[in-house]
Amino acid sequence: MVIIMLRFKLSYNARNMYYGSNKNIQQDENEKILEEHILNQYLTLEDICPIWFNRLKLGLTKKDMDTMARDSKYCLVGEAWGFTGKHAGYYLAPLIPFIGCWTCVKYGNKMGKIARRRKLVAINLYSSDLEPIITEFLKHWNERHRDVTEKLRKTK
Repeated sequence: MVIIMLRFKLSYNARNMYYGSNKNIQQDENEKILEEHILNQYLTLEDICPIWFNRLKLGLTKKDMDTMARDSKYCLVGEAWGFTGKHAGYYLAPLIPFIGCWTCVKYGNKMGKIARRRKLVAINLYSSDLEPIITEFLKHWNERHRDVTEKLRKTK
């Protein structure tokens, strides 16, 4: 009887050790899958440019339109790059291919043209005016520069 109880107890403990460690392995795998899903998730304008997201949501002021039209470091694209001017090669065009991005510069210029045009016509600039370009920019950003956002989040 003692031998049977000892065998049962040993097999019960061995089974718990096996299944218990298996649960931990499964939990670790689930956490890895969740992390991968978060990394593969599409970044929104709020994730990339929270300041400009709030400005667009509330409505752009004259100062915001001037910034978007004239200052690439502080415009929407500039915020995505961390207000460094890096996307524009630190304002030196020959450096853009090496440290910046021509596509981002082009999106910034397109947004600036819309802001200048609206300012000349004296019509308010709404987020719907910029929406198609912002959508294209977000697609580009998620494909090419997602790592920049991740680095900026880590430094904050």
